[in-house]
Amino acid sequence: MKIRTEICDDGQEEIIIRCRARTDQIKNIESMLEGLVSSEREMTLHLSGVEYYVPIKDILFFEAYDGKIYAHTQKKTFSCEYKLFELENLLPSCFARISKSTVANVMMISSLRRELVGNGEIGFKGCDKRTYFSRSYYKVLRDKIDEMRLGK
Repeated sequence: MKIRTEICDDGQEEIIIRCRARTDQIKNIESMLEGLVSSEREMTLHLSGVEYYVPIKDILFFEAYDGKIYAHTQKKTFSCEYKLFELENLLPSCFARISKSTVANVMMISSLRRELVGNGEIGFKGCDKRTYFSRSYYKVLRDKIDEMRLGK
């Protein structure tokens, strides 16, 4: 496989993948590119009555708590107007459902601690924040980590 970049001044930037067949490897490349492009977007979040425009790539995880949705970054916790199922459709492919009440940014995970029975714990890059994943979501989480980080 070769990679080539063409400079063109006449229009919108575009990425084209030429292939004989749309293999799993090509699908993984598409997924990673989509995640990179869409993670540059920002999301409107709220904190103490103020609207903030937070880059999606900076969000560690979203969690449902006490009837509200919260978005966690390394330093702050914001409120969010979306429901978790809406976020799953809006967010780039680097986000995955990890429990009934949590959607996490797989690219920001630094550690997984799996318990023999029940939930496991997730640690995030650059901070001490933690959240938990459900045992039933573990396989989906591991597959997403392999897909996003290892290109499997």
